Amino acid sequence: MQRAPIFGGQISALQLKTLAELAIEFTQSSPLHLTTRQNIELHNIPPEHLNTIQERLHAIDLPTFGAGGDSLRNITVCPCCHFDSSAYDVQLLADLVKKSLHNHGLLNTMSRKFKISFAGCKHPKSKPFINDLSFIAISETAVRVIGTGSLGASPKPGIILFEQLPIEDVLPLTIASLKFFVEHGDRENRRKARFRHIRQRMGDGPFLEMLNEYFRKEKESRVWPTLELKKGLTGWDHHAILQAVNRNLNVQDALLLAQIMTEQNAQIRINLTHGIDIFSKEPLRLPAELELLTNLPCIVTCPGSTTCKNGLTNCPQLATELADALKGNNKLKGKTIALSGCPNNCTHSSVADIGLSGMLKTIDGIQQEVYQVLLGGDSGITDKLAERDRIVTADKLAEYLLGL
Repeated sequence: MQRAPIFGGQISALQLKTLAELAIEFTQSSPLHLTTRQNIELHNIPPEHLNTIQERLHAIDLPTFGAGGDSLRNITVCPCCHFDSSAYDVQLLADLVKKSLHNHGLLNTMSRKFKISFAGCKHPKSKPFINDLSFIAISETAVRVIGTGSLGASPKPGIILFEQLPIEDVLPLTIASLKFFVEHGDRENRRKARFRHIRQRMGDGPFLEMLNEYFRKEKESRVWPTLELKKGLTGWDHHAILQAVNRNLNVQDALLLAQIMTEQNAQIRINLTHGIDIFSKEPLRLPAELELLTNLPCIVTCPGSTTCKNGLTNCPQLATELADALKGNNKLKGKTIALSGCPNNCTHSSVADIGLSGMLKTIDGIQQEVYQVLLGGDSGITDKLAERDRIVTADKLAEYLLGL
């Protein structure tokens, strides 16, 4: 597998077309996989072609460094802000951080992964409260900063680090946070090695004091670049969301979408819920193959027991069944169903509108796949976690969801 970080979810027609062509040429047309950090993955690559794939991805400005491992993961950006005239367009600010951190020595010395997000609207889809560091623009010159959030089996939302931070301080705060993380992260226990574990170990007060000390030193170390944010574009409409069932985008559909982008001057953003947002200035004409993907429920799923060593339940099979059973259901419109195959909740089940956390349970002497239902999360927009409801067997979940 090769994971291509799509910075901020912003992908061109050429990049999308090339990814599809690589899948056709090297993976026997395996689908493109979308992720919850705006990445696209190529699967089933013969090992002898890995170097070629990496070279071809690098040639279209999609290097794979930081796609996984103990490093800075793909920087995510709320998909709507660039096209929303009521929001602040944070793409340039995110780009400044990305370019400044490129090849920074800190990225090779981390104890664990580190996640950063940006948004410029009132209801950020960048999930700020579950990132290590999140910036939400509140004016042309200032951002609100949230940090130390992460999920897993014991979810812990982030806290507000700064209610109002000048734009020119975003980069020094980011580097200061990374230095703090590198120097104080747990290198013995990976389960307690995220940024939030430092806060938990120290306590909020001492943690914030030390973070501010790192920040002060970094600010004083040199003159930092600045910029002023602008509002999003006018005249662009959010045309549709193409929802990828089981994270999969058929390569022929990807080629069709790239063609639409070129011929009808559309732009797309990979979102954070296994979908693709389409924006256009003029009314779009989608072919029937793509139109079929526009009225599907938003189901985010992991591979579960099919490929993950931690997976307990077959999430892809259930996701396919639910997508078919719930298609066109107006009661669930706008809701996210996060389907995870184990209590690690990699699909963000613990903050979803409807979270499903997979388990195995013996019922009447037979081991069955069941799901702990979690309801009422806020998708990481706030610090609200979903609350446990009931446990439902996999074969009854469609019926249960339809009855909500």
